[in-house]
Amino acid sequence: MYFRLLAAALMSGVAFSGAALAQTAPAPATPAAPTQQGAVPLAEPGLTASPTDFGTIQAQGAGQGRSGSVTPGGVNRQDLGGGYMIEEDATKSRSTVTRDAIDKLPPTANPYQMIDLLPGVIETSSDNVGLNGGNIKMRGFNSDHIGLTIEGMPINDSGNYALYPQEYVDSENISQISVAQGAPDLDSPHIGAAGGVINIYMRDPSKTYGALVDFSAGSHDMFREFARVDSGQVGNVRAYVSYSHMGEDHWTGPGRDERDNFELKTVWDVSPGNTIRFSAIYNHEMNNFYNTLSLPQFQSDVKPSYLGAANTSTYYGYKINPFDNLILSAPSNFTINSNLTFDTIPYYWYGDGNGGGVTAMSSKAMYWGDLKITNAGFTGQYDYDPSVTVTNRPGVINKLTYTVGDHKIVAGYWFEYATQAQTGPFAALNADGSVADPFVDTGKLYLPVGTTCQLYNYVTKTTGATVACPTGPMEKRDTLTTTMTNMFFVGDTWNFAPQWTLESGVKEVLVHRTVDDYMPGAIPSDTLDNNSLLPTVGVRFKPNDQNQFWASVATTFHSAPNYTLAQTFSSTAGTIAPISVPPPEYGEMFEIGHRYQGSLFATSVSAFLGHFTNYQVSTYELDPSGSNSQVSVTMNAGGLLTYGVDGEFGTRPINNFRPYVSAELMRTEILDNMPAASVLAGNNINDFLPTKGKQLPGAPNFSAGFGLDYDDGHWFGNLAYKYQGAQYSSFMNDQEMPGFGRLNGAIGYRFSDIGFVKAPEIKLSLSNLLNSRQMTGINSIVTNALPTIGTKGGTIQSSTPYYYVGEGFSAMLTARAAF
Repeated sequence: MYFRLLAAALMSGVAFSGAALAQTAPAPATPAAPTQQGAVPLAEPGLTASPTDFGTIQAQGAGQGRSGSVTPGGVNRQDLGGGYMIEEDATKSRSTVTRDAIDKLPPTANPYQMIDLLPGVIETSSDNVGLNGGNIKMRGFNSDHIGLTIEGMPINDSGNYALYPQEYVDSENISQISVAQGAPDLDSPHIGAAGGVINIYMRDPSKTYGALVDFSAGSHDMFREFARVDSGQVGNVRAYVSYSHMGEDHWTGPGRDERDNFELKTVWDVSPGNTIRFSAIYNHEMNNFYNTLSLPQFQSDVKPSYLGAANTSTYYGYKINPFDNLILSAPSNFTINSNLTFDTIPYYWYGDGNGGGVTAMSSKAMYWGDLKITNAGFTGQYDYDPSVTVTNRPGVINKLTYTVGDHKIVAGYWFEYATQAQTGPFAALNADGSVADPFVDTGKLYLPVGTTCQLYNYVTKTTGATVACPTGPMEKRDTLTTTMTNMFFVGDTWNFAPQWTLESGVKEVLVHRTVDDYMPGAIPSDTLDNNSLLPTVGVRFKPNDQNQFWASVATTFHSAPNYTLAQTFSSTAGTIAPISVPPPEYGEMFEIGHRYQGSLFATSVSAFLGHFTNYQVSTYELDPSGSNSQVSVTMNAGGLLTYGVDGEFGTRPINNFRPYVSAELMRTEILDNMPAASVLAGNNINDFLPTKGKQLPGAPNFSAGFGLDYDDGHWFGNLAYKYQGAQYSSFMNDQEMPGFGRLNGAIGYRFSDIGFVKAPEIKLSLSNLLNSRQMTGINSIVTNALPTIGTKGGTIQSSTPYYYVGEGFSAMLTARAAF
């Protein structure tokens, strides 16, 4: 599988280039001035990309400084705040990180860690190198409410909108990352991004031939190797290919994380104004999970690791995350005439992997859908039972831009057809208790011939007629989700006066989702249709070149995740969670702000107010089928209000120093009581938690970031400190995670060229310099951490919140050379 996917990625690139070159030979493009190997060509600062971040991805170096040499890593030593600000023009909140900041972070950093200092961003990692994933929140919204694109194509899970930052682009190949903290852009290709968007742009290939290599070694047997080769300009085509491998032992307890990543990008300058790009990213990983801790466990100094022996549920070898994914996109731009351009992004996303796990096969009974198995000969042994997901996701985004007089009119269409096969097979372990095949391509468990099943009633907990067991492999889940998305959008940017700009637009999103459930006794199929009309308008006033005032009103939308359309069966407890599909979430976001962009420093301040209806929350509640266990559900939490102020400040070089400061003050308010099952007189009833007036969990009232960059061309270094205020871990606000801060830093030296070696450098990266022990994020938000009396008088059973625990001090040494 590993090499099949790699071959597919490379052949796709060859096929695409071959097809392109078969077209009529264009007039040769005017050659551009050569750039230093590995560098992003300089361009005038300004918009991150096109006004809506759609993917005029060829806007090379947007956010780069106006002058200054560029290192092989893309650092120009001029960007505002050390690379944490650009000169922005949007009529909304938006922040951007450029190569100046990215290149000085540890090369292992994932995209979440790269944007950690930005206002409104709350990042969580289990490890300092970013290899084990993590979570991110913006203005109180979790990552499954935040859209993410790479090269303009959507990356969120097509079913539940989850994000996995360790699976994406290597840091050396990222040109910049922009963050819209509020509403998505007009043409953002998302159906779950009610809480903002993150857009990642890859560097274009260099126009000069060369190579870049770096090697890193650090704490906990961490090693990483990266190599990239640029073809340089060959006719009208240029390309690069890169490979990286990294691995690290867990900083607490047993376990190791490994990642291999291949990337390819080609650019064909067909003719002036016509460019075809193609990028391919293949990622293979094999990680062990870190454990999460309850508050009492953390206070008792329990380690966040799995320490059980083989053939026990807490063995680290079962807490694994094998995953392969392939991302293909072709963001291309064409000039039809002097007034009309066409942008298109055909793309394809493939993923195959799982989250590990084992089940103790009961010697008394196992459940397969509505079947009870009693004579299969189970002896209580453990079997591997991962939750497997295989995704195929093709799509295309098209946009026309027409300029006439003072108007720039855009119109476009996004189409996607995603399929997701989600299964839960069982497989026997090896004799020593280890997992035989992490991907479960082989070894699935079939019931022995002659095994009989009995129909099982989940309501009465009784068995019925004896029937023949199914012949296929036993599953704990078996669904196929198809999601077809159509989105139409139209907008206008009107410069109706010398100092005034009005941006307006509307999009119509149509989501049709079907979940076919193949579990015995399950509801065979359920569908969801969500249609939403989403207008947006923004205005900008620029009295002079240094100042601009802006205001915007935008609408957001979040369709229910796919798992809400399927019943959830327990293979051991004989319980079922019924289908419960919340209505689509809808929000209105109001923003007003001011930016100052002077010759020495820049500032940005924005005030925001968001009102959301049918806020969707994934949490735990009492099992509706009658057991005393807690089950995961997605429910409609009602109305939500968020409001606050974001701000950031960054300077240009002052004696080679560039400080950066960001902060957010925010308040959230839940507007309704939350539905929750409660126990009243021995029965489960539909009750409500008294959550009205409470704050949204996972949303600190205050956060702040500080960065200090120094770079004199040879010596360079930085300090980065991020503080997150206390945040509740339950909707009843009856348990709280304390506030904390973490300090990271780096110091390095760039040598002058040594023969054909360009500007070799060495860098020491230091994480958590104060070696503080902290809970760094909430892994599982619950409705109530203490037993609570509902509004109808029933007792609502409590659930336990669990938390990520951050790594202590670690160090990493990186050596780099370009050729």
